[in-house]
Amino acid sequence: MGRIVPEGGQQGIDGRGYSVRELFGKRYGLEHYQREYSWERGHVRELLADLSRRFLSQWRPDHDRGRILEYRPYFLGSFVCYPAGPVRNLVDGQQRFTTLHLLLIHLKKLLVEQAENDTATMVGQLVSTYAVGRHQYTISVAERDSCLAALLGEEEFDIRPDTPVSVRNLWHRGRELNEDFPEELRDDALPFFADWLLDRVFMVEISAFDRDHGWEIFETMNDRGARLTPLDLLKSFLLSHAHEQHAELNAAWRDMLTRLGYFGSHTPNEFFKELLLARYALLEGDDPKVIQNAFHEWVRENCDRLGLLRKGVDFRNFITGMVLPLARFYAQAMRASKELTDGLEEVYFNHTSGIDSQSLLMMAALQPTDTSDIFRQKCSLIAKYLDLLHVRWFVSNKPVQPGDFREEAERLLPRIRNVTSVDDLRRALGREIAALDADFGAVPSVVYQDKTSHLRYLLARITSFVQVSSGRANEIEVYLGTSSGVPWEVEHIWANKFERHQSADVPNEKKFQQWRNNIGCLLLLSKPDNASFGADPYAAKLKHYRQRVLLAASLHADTYTRDPSFVRFVRDSGLTGNFKPYPDGFDINSIKERAELYKSLCENIWNPRRLGFEMPREVVPPQRRRRRANYKVSIAQLVQAKFIEGGTTVFGSRGGQRYEAEVTGQGRLILEDGRSFESLSTAGSAVLGGASCNGWTFWNVQQRGVTWSMSDIRKRALEQGILDQVSVG
Repeated sequence: MGRIVPEGGQQGIDGRGYSVRELFGKRYGLEHYQREYSWERGHVRELLADLSRRFLSQWRPDHDRGRILEYRPYFLGSFVCYPAGPVRNLVDGQQRFTTLHLLLIHLKKLLVEQAENDTATMVGQLVSTYAVGRHQYTISVAERDSCLAALLGEEEFDIRPDTPVSVRNLWHRGRELNEDFPEELRDDALPFFADWLLDRVFMVEISAFDRDHGWEIFETMNDRGARLTPLDLLKSFLLSHAHEQHAELNAAWRDMLTRLGYFGSHTPNEFFKELLLARYALLEGDDPKVIQNAFHEWVRENCDRLGLLRKGVDFRNFITGMVLPLARFYAQAMRASKELTDGLEEVYFNHTSGIDSQSLLMMAALQPTDTSDIFRQKCSLIAKYLDLLHVRWFVSNKPVQPGDFREEAERLLPRIRNVTSVDDLRRALGREIAALDADFGAVPSVVYQDKTSHLRYLLARITSFVQVSSGRANEIEVYLGTSSGVPWEVEHIWANKFERHQSADVPNEKKFQQWRNNIGCLLLLSKPDNASFGADPYAAKLKHYRQRVLLAASLHADTYTRDPSFVRFVRDSGLTGNFKPYPDGFDINSIKERAELYKSLCENIWNPRRLGFEMPREVVPPQRRRRRANYKVSIAQLVQAKFIEGGTTVFGSRGGQRYEAEVTGQGRLILEDGRSFESLSTAGSAVLGGASCNGWTFWNVQQRGVTWSMSDIRKRALEQGILDQVSVG
């Protein structure tokens, strides 16, 4: 858009495209009524997925960084602003601006962890400038400063009762990037992605000359002219072809939108996208993309697939017999995802864990004629399957990201579409569980790493299970941190005092930290408890544990003599050989025994038969959908192509500390503590305590007396074209 000058030569409107680098080289302000940052986790994940998909469709591991400038640009929309002294006030677009600001903060952190210091400095200069002894943030809002400072400095931010909702959202969205930032961008792709984001992602600035003019433009863009939305166009198409009962259909449609809109203005659109994808789309073609961009057009062009063959009755039946009943179910599932609901607890758990692809499978499994009871049973089974998958993937060191669950949901869709009864669903999902290559055998090797909620989730579920099974109240929302109460944190039974535990089995700080962070040495306690006696010796802690949740109290001998309901639970659940007190101390053997206890508890909590699945007598490996185009290289490919042999030791170092791992014949890395990974970068991050790691440059190997980085090995393989002959990992 160029400059628009009205008659009479008065000042007009400037519209121009700017890269993210150019945009964040300025400073922006917000009016008081524009300060609410309201994006939910799903909105941020959707933006990340869009950016990642566009970038990865063009990037190759053998590109140099200069190639980025040849990549196709990505348009992120327009925004309206006007000059206000030293800043430009945003009238429209602050949700995207704020999210980009959070993304830049996170990118800087990851780049620093990977020692990409020059790139980190470049990104950091767009986050804030430093003058007169303080940071001046690109989006200048005083109430946000302390939150942004905590995110930038990787410090804790204390949320108080009077903390504004907008700042709470800012903090949560910033922290969630630790888990939601795509795994595919965390290694050697990271500096390339930073370059691409800054120089090939654009927004169009529509510049007004004052506040009133800015709001006039905003209102014109959003209100005047009553622009029709995809929902409006879909409604018009369906009702115009219904021929009869227009008043009744219109009233029912409005009621449906009101019910769905309660969960957010975007929910009605998401419902129709999920409905069409779940029941009608061809997943291997262009249907998903078309439905995401223009679902109303897709319906027009695919009437035959929706059974809309005859005008009149078919259209009326589609609205009343398909759309409206499933919309009611969708609204109930949305409510269960946001409010803990009896019988649908896993729907809530999945939502708090960022697994929202469950609704896609629900729309495929549900029938418009299902009763409320059948609805609950089907939704519960689907949510339980995804929850079980979440925990098994986590304890097996597999990626646990929203995109992986979406891919899993899409893989399952064809067979879930063919399910009609609850029993059929029990059998179908039971077959999937039986064929999983991830189980709970790796639980004893799970370790604490900072900035991950998956371990905290696991401990919360275990803590709640022991409490509820022993007749205590269900306080899972407190343990998960989703209630308004005092936050709960991971407690280390061993205080961070190496000198207290030094022995032949714990000869150095590295070994001490390995055992201290092992799951068998961990509990979940309230934040005040964790702070008040976290550094105490075990003997002093033990008396406090007796007064806390039963998982902690089970360390104390009195719990086994003075709590009959707990003893009954231990006996009835077959855990008598696992639960035991540790009155005289807590050593490495104790940690190993507690880790085995946690494994048994996981097997009990996520026992497929207890959850209601019908398990098959014979296991048939499920057919996997071909993964989306991915030009990244895996270590499994290098092993398959004979560029590295199974049994080879790879090594890396950081801060004077050397780390080793063994490459298996299947292309996995086994760390010194027994943990197994399929990604070089994830394995590197694990040994570095959760820090971002470019595994291709971190890990090295000796071949014929020469030390090569894994990046060198990959380069040789790419140059020789060997990887073209093996399957993509």
